[in-house]
Amino acid sequence: MAGSNELKKITQQPASPVGLGTHIMAEETVMMAYGIDMDLTGDSIVATLGAPNSFSFVVNPALPEQVRRIQLWFNMSPEGYGTKVNHEVEVDWGELTHEMLVGLRDNYEQVRAGVVRTGMDQTLINLKGRAESSGGMFGWLKKLFGG
Repeated sequence: MAGSNELKKITQQPASPVGLGTHIMAEETVMMAYGIDMDLTGDSIVATLGAPNSFSFVVNPALPEQVRRIQLWFNMSPEGYGTKVNHEVEVDWGELTHEMLVGLRDNYEQVRAGVVRTGMDQTLINLKGRAESSGGMFGWLKKLFGG
């Protein structure tokens, strides 16, 4: 479902319906501007779960230095005959000292932000397609979260 085409493999622990504290391990190739890429692994943890209306996870990428917090949200609400989905990301860099990460933080808009925005937009398109082919957004989410 991810729109960035960066995800290569995802596994979930435990292998059961998603719940608070579920770990989602991802192997990905993160794209930067100018065609530069970086292979990463990350352990994400489900932080909020208000199925079928809200879902967020905190990402802990394997980087040379720990970023304080990267969190992504999906908030859904009925709208007319469909569903409105709000997809957000927040990055709290913390106090970085590693040169590469300081450079990424200081140049994020030029280096990574456009790639992230494009991926988030495509994720919403993918989510819409999946929901429409599965009997609606809330029906699809109930299946995802074991409801």
